[in-house]
Amino acid sequence: MVILINIIGFNIVWFGLVYFGNNFTPIALLYFSAHFVFFAKNNGEPKYLLLIALIGILTDSFLHYVNVFIFLPNEHIPLWLACLWLCFSTTLYHSLRFLGKSIWFQLLAGFVAPFSYFAGNQLGAVTFGNSSLITYIVLAITWSSLFVLFFSLKKHFQSIDINNQTSLRGNPHV
Repeated sequence: MVILINIIGFNIVWFGLVYFGNNFTPIALLYFSAHFVFFAKNNGEPKYLLLIALIGILTDSFLHYVNVFIFLPNEHIPLWLACLWLCFSTTLYHSLRFLGKSIWFQLLAGFVAPFSYFAGNQLGAVTFGNSSLITYIVLAITWSSLFVLFFSLKKHFQSIDINNQTSLRGNPHV
């Protein structure tokens, strides 16, 4: 049930942010906050989600800086896109967790992810600075790399959380 709520919730947030822009950010932030209250799995998850969002925001900022993306009249990526990264990060622990089973799944997902940007382009949320083919290639390589990084980080954060739980159980003074 959590997976279903996560994927439906994220897709609603994605559409709301892409279509309504910054006007939808309060709802997106409410979704992100609700995730911690109802669905966070462990103590390491909040740090992991914030790190993923930061990496995503920096990645999209760089892509905007080199004109892969154009957000007029913004000098920086818009607030709604930063919120989208926060909300996307929640999917890695839930609805997209199956990607963690294989690096091949992660690489394949990297070739599917750019279509989200193309949908955003069709809705008028983003303009591309290059041809569709060049944009797709850049995004597919970027996203394939990001998925591998994200799931490597997830394993790292989960191992830290397991070690912390083990050490807490073994310490009678905690």
